[in-house]
Amino acid sequence: MTTTSALGSGSGLDLTSLLSQMITAEKQPQIDLITQQTTKVSTTISALGALKSAASSFQSALSDLKDPKFFTGHTATSGDTSMFSVTADGTADAGNYSISVLNLASANKIASGNFTGPDAVVGSGKLSISVGDEAFDVDVSSDDNTLGEIRDAINNAPNNTGVKASLLTVSDGNGGTATKLVLTAKDTGANSQISVSVADDDGNNTDGSGLSQLYYSKSDADNSHFSEVNPALDAKITIDSFTATSSTNDFKDAIAGVTITALKPVVDSDKNPTSADLNIAVDTNSVKTAIQKFVTAYNAYAGTYNTLTSYTAASAGQAATAGPLLGNSSANLLNTRLRQGLTNSVTDATPNFNSLAAIGITTKADGTLEIDDTKLSKALSGNMDDIAKLFSGDNGVAGRLDKQLSDSLSSTGLFQNTQNTLQSQLDDLQKQATDLDTRMDAKEASYRAQFTALDSLVAQLKQTGNFLTQQLSNTSSSS
Repeated sequence: MTTTSALGSGSGLDLTSLLSQMITAEKQPQIDLITQQTTKVSTTISALGALKSAASSFQSALSDLKDPKFFTGHTATSGDTSMFSVTADGTADAGNYSISVLNLASANKIASGNFTGPDAVVGSGKLSISVGDEAFDVDVSSDDNTLGEIRDAINNAPNNTGVKASLLTVSDGNGGTATKLVLTAKDTGANSQISVSVADDDGNNTDGSGLSQLYYSKSDADNSHFSEVNPALDAKITIDSFTATSSTNDFKDAIAGVTITALKPVVDSDKNPTSADLNIAVDTNSVKTAIQKFVTAYNAYAGTYNTLTSYTAASAGQAATAGPLLGNSSANLLNTRLRQGLTNSVTDATPNFNSLAAIGITTKADGTLEIDDTKLSKALSGNMDDIAKLFSGDNGVAGRLDKQLSDSLSSTGLFQNTQNTLQSQLDDLQKQATDLDTRMDAKEASYRAQFTALDSLVAQLKQTGNFLTQQLSNTSSSS
């Protein structure tokens, strides 16, 4: 039996090329259709993603405007930023004040008399250190009674109520050096006054010998052995000539909703305190900026929508073109909802401020917004409560737009449902392509088997023909 090693070798025909052409002719139209449909669905998914991103950015621009508290903001301005700084919250009332800084708050600091150095032995016993109304004890044993060890014992005392101990080495005035124990209150204010009482093991608690060298009471100057470096002072300012004090340099709610931070006393040439204005005003600039941001973000969305849903009619030498979302129901529905949210009047708002157009924001022919800056600035001046009602709350422009966008962009919303449907279509097209490959592979195998059988048959017929020809030739020769 005759066998063939390659398709067509028996018949001499190019059966491999013929088989390939047959498969391609049957498969390619179907592949082209699947590819075309896949490209269209993929492009739609991508376009919806771009539109969703633009809509999400627009929603972010609504965050301030939908909040009623945003419209209660105030700005506070210092007339002399070297003298004081100021901030205001939403509870502040607009107004002007005259501020003078008389003195800053300071923490009490006291320094001991001179010792020969950190290793100088002071004495033993017990120190009771108080800051204002709070006190703590420090035991000083005869084994740990140097100036440096006493410093460490104070700092490491578990019940230390707010005193920092340090050593200061300075000139003793005689060409040598002296070391002082310095105690500093951690907090500022008149209540940071430090006192040190002593239970001296030598029996005398106030003399200048032993541990009593560290005795100090501001009211007992004759027996005290510390000197005051910084007094314990409250900060003091005047507001319209009325005095206010604070244990720190911050004055909170001396004016309701306002924090004044004293920075430096300022005096005139006669050493008299000078004053500077403090102005509190409704924060129209932040609201105006938020409205401009709102318009810019919407216009970016509208520009994206217009591009993705555009249509250009055919012209000389140019075919008609259409955006990937032209006629897309999800894109059109979202746009309709947003346009309604922008243009419908707000029923809860003041009649003269119940629409964007009333404050100078109008819609152009291409669907984008434009601002009449003069009209907007006029509307913001003295009408902040009305502007708040227009934008904020569930029924305000920003509030209802935010809800519409949340519903549309959520994981169960309009866009996600559409994208899920499109993804299912993609998956189905991929399955169609896989199934087509499987079918065509099977068909190619079937054709190949038939061609192989045909090729073998032709080869056998050729062999038989050759044999018969040879026999006839032999017969003629013998005759």
